[in-house]
Amino acid sequence: MKRWVQITSIPLALALLLLSLGPSLALERQTRLDVMAGVVQVSLVKIKGGQVYYLPWGSGTIISPEGLVLTNCHVADPSRFGFPPDQVPDYDCLGIGLTVSSDQPPQLAYLGQAIQADPNLDLAVIQITHKIDGTAVKPGSLKLPYVEIGDSDAIEVGDELNIFGYPGIGGETVTFTRGVVSGFTLDAAITGRAWIKTDASISGGNSGGTAVDGDGLLVGVPTRAGAGGGTDPVDCRPVKDTNGDGRVDSNDDCVPLGGFINALRPVALARPLIERAQLGLPDPGQGQQPGDKEQPSGQARFSNLFFAPGVNEFNQPTSVVTSLPSGARSLYLFFDYEGMSSAMTLEMKVYIDGKEYPDWGLPASPWGGNENGVWWIGWSDADLVDGSYRLVLYVDGTRMAEAEIEIGGRAKADPTFSNILLGLEASSSGVPTDPAVVFPAGIKTLYASFDFENMSSGLEWTRTWLIDGSVGLTKDEAWDAGRSGTYTLELTSKRGLQAGAYRLNLYIEGELAAVSNFWVTGGEGEASFGPITFAEGIDRNGKPVGAARSFSSGLDELHAFSEYEGMEDGLNFAVKWYLNGENVVHDPVAWDGGETGSWHYYLYSSSGPLPDGEYDLELLVEGQVIQSGSTKVGTGVAPTPTPSPEPEDGVRLEGTITDLDTGRPIPGAVFLVLEPGVTLDTFQWTADEVYTTAEADRRGYYKLPLALERGQCYTMIVGAEGYWPFGQDDVCVKRDADAVQIVDIRLDRK
Repeated sequence: MKRWVQITSIPLALALLLLSLGPSLALERQTRLDVMAGVVQVSLVKIKGGQVYYLPWGSGTIISPEGLVLTNCHVADPSRFGFPPDQVPDYDCLGIGLTVSSDQPPQLAYLGQAIQADPNLDLAVIQITHKIDGTAVKPGSLKLPYVEIGDSDAIEVGDELNIFGYPGIGGETVTFTRGVVSGFTLDAAITGRAWIKTDASISGGNSGGTAVDGDGLLVGVPTRAGAGGGTDPVDCRPVKDTNGDGRVDSNDDCVPLGGFINALRPVALARPLIERAQLGLPDPGQGQQPGDKEQPSGQARFSNLFFAPGVNEFNQPTSVVTSLPSGARSLYLFFDYEGMSSAMTLEMKVYIDGKEYPDWGLPASPWGGNENGVWWIGWSDADLVDGSYRLVLYVDGTRMAEAEIEIGGRAKADPTFSNILLGLEASSSGVPTDPAVVFPAGIKTLYASFDFENMSSGLEWTRTWLIDGSVGLTKDEAWDAGRSGTYTLELTSKRGLQAGAYRLNLYIEGELAAVSNFWVTGGEGEASFGPITFAEGIDRNGKPVGAARSFSSGLDELHAFSEYEGMEDGLNFAVKWYLNGENVVHDPVAWDGGETGSWHYYLYSSSGPLPDGEYDLELLVEGQVIQSGSTKVGTGVAPTPTPSPEPEDGVRLEGTITDLDTGRPIPGAVFLVLEPGVTLDTFQWTADEVYTTAEADRRGYYKLPLALERGQCYTMIVGAEGYWPFGQDDVCVKRDADAVQIVDIRLDRK
């Protein structure tokens, strides 16, 4: 068998295989019915004198048969999200209304509570805890219909989207809207896609609902963000007789259901919440109230707005542009800010040739940055039409700043600077080795390189070094380094660079051409964290108890310790925990621990011991990994599956594996069928996990040597060198399938 590289993302399903052995991938009638069965209405429930009163509040999606529901934070925990107290009715718990029929109102069947929430993303997970009669639900007893989670990073512009949810008005039935992906919005607070834009018209009351792709897989959550600072997230109307006076009027509690949603939170952003909920890990922000949010120290201000065509790995602009040619696919707006806080919201409206395009804007979202710093919002791989773009920024509904750019025409051969890299050392060609954006105080030399194009001798160019917003050094020169290539600068200081926020600005003929921000930290030493020590607990002096490299099963708490130095308050600091490769905690904060000291963080489970597995921990400063460590609890690996015997009356697969474009056979292509229970996420690429496998001959023909069991579900993977791999979980063999199934597979070349 060929050696395989582990697949970290399987973007495409085995369409022909599913047509032969299971349901169709198209969102046909049965698939719609299956999805609707997992769509719920979320209500606020008040129990008085044994009577249950409920107020429809939003929508949600059942994502596991055990009763986990994915929704918005403002639906599951409106106070924590930041709704003003006068907009949050008094309630005891959440109600879960099941979709029993498309032409009937939802049936209030269960009670639950929010167990994981992220106000900044406006996402939350609800756990069903009781039946509507108050009877506690026994763990593992529920067998609810649910919607399988898809890959929101794999969808592309033009892909089909199907939106389900409840409009929030009592007695209404489930609604369905179809549209397409119109683009993606990015921002500095989130790694990857921050929003999925769609042309589908979605009622504001559908917040927290269900957005599935053409395969019926959950890829997004309709989200109408915007809380805090007096910003109304949506039109709030009384729609139900909540005070029992027989009338629906202004004396009844209002439901936030008006307006329209044109943005979805990608389901990938909810994975840490879902993982923590499934593992019983606590919510890091549980109990946090709006009053706990950082309050602004002054009036918010935005300045130094400019556009860039891209962002590098350090969240810095690749270059600065004042226009873009037709066909441009990426655009980012950068700006400096001050006086911001987590109690505020940021919103952006986009106008093209004077007309507002809501699906291009950024919904009013809770602020995710520090009090002062640099921010960006943008689009990547987007269909940017030609026109005059005007981007307007708002904080808590108040206009702050705007910027304009023209897109259209042919690309110009203008002189450019781009791709600034910084480092403590440089190679023989002048390019910094081990580029970074965080450096220790006291360094005497810092190297900076940048690429240049279309330059000519004699052009005036300027370098300006700034520290904490003030010019520290500026120099004008006539260009003499050729037409294109890479140029290296040195920033030197006899006394050593002092701690602070630095910026390098490069100008061509007085026009800003490239920018890079970096930070010098600490008084005497480098910003660093020492080796991470893992332990079972902590003593009264803050020292580790039961430190070890690995731990036995049944561990209640996992503590991490590290000594640090050279830090500076205000830096962006983040903690990331991974369990068996899945990110379960991402906790970004503004550092406030001072220059030196001992750092401590711990995990615990709210429903018993921590699960066995491999735990990885990363510590990041300004997005740069400063320290990492790993440990194991229990075995750290999934148990070896028991080999399945071949069924006597099974189904055999055979067919050809060919090139998608040419139809030519692909000799050596491999078809894997994994043991039942082994999924794409848990597959460790060991022989014990493979039930049967076949390799295509020179004609592309394959035949699986072992038959598949009728009624059994498998995970299947097909791949070949030079081709994109295909994989699919839960491929189920029909009980009445023919004994031999001809399944032809076509692979797409990389």
